[in-house]
Amino acid sequence: MSVFLTYFGLPQLLGLCSSVLFSITLVLLRQGMRTSTPLTAVLTINSIVSLGGFIASYLYEDWGNIIPMAIFWFGCMGLIGAGIGAICRMVAVVRMDLSSSTLVASTTPIWGALFAIFFLGEDPTVRVLTGTLLIVVGVCILTIGRENVETDFKHWFRTALIFPIVASVVYAIAPIFTKYGYFYQKTPFLALGVSFGLGNVLLLLAKPILPKGNAIYAPFKSLICFVIGGIFNTAAAFSFMYALTFGDVTLILPMSRFTPLWVVLFSSIFLRKIENINFMVVFAAITVVCGGLLISLK
Repeated sequence: MSVFLTYFGLPQLLGLCSSVLFSITLVLLRQGMRTSTPLTAVLTINSIVSLGGFIASYLYEDWGNIIPMAIFWFGCMGLIGAGIGAICRMVAVVRMDLSSSTLVASTTPIWGALFAIFFLGEDPTVRVLTGTLLIVVGVCILTIGRENVETDFKHWFRTALIFPIVASVVYAIAPIFTKYGYFYQKTPFLALGVSFGLGNVLLLLAKPILPKGNAIYAPFKSLICFVIGGIFNTAAAFSFMYALTFGDVTLILPMSRFTPLWVVLFSSIFLRKIENINFMVVFAAITVVCGGLLISLK
């Protein structure tokens, strides 16, 4: 532990922990969505995280001094991230595949760095810019290294690629709203309860206009996967939100996007019959992770 803190610091280490936990969530969701729908998965996950956030907030945070403006920003975070971002992310996993969609969505640190500079006044170094470039290169390698890349790219561009791209942008905006909320009060658990609860409200309101896959149903085995995934996602969210209470977005967000490395590892072990894992996918994941390292090392 002391070695990690020497090189990364506690905020970066918490971001790394969140990436591991979230990758396990993705693998479990991919398994569950074989017989269920993205909307069911997202609603289940959001409900578990929201409930966990409210319980932890009640136990460990002071509800007697809640500031309305903080709740407003936490709500904005939920509508953007837990609502729009979550559904786009889950649809992307189904229409593409877990590894590819995760790598595209991992461009989030690019947007996160830009938003943090513009809205929070953070000042990235040359290493941060270099790391961001490596992330972009990793995504490009993934795109050009797949079989039938022209057909795949046209299909993704017309039907699927938009979903992980939108997810990457809105997931970069969400931490900015979180930081705005922390300016008023640093209550990460309450933030999770409010944001993920409102995310579910948005998803239910949008259900009539969602594309295919908007039904809400889950066989028992799928529900078990979603519930266990929700527990892991709650732990990932707790780690990420706590890190934001005292760390910069440009440091924490890239570390939380180490997810591609863990997804490739877990997919190769547990989803061998579902995912298309090849050398180029692995190499792209490593490139993305190297970019995150450059951004996050002290």
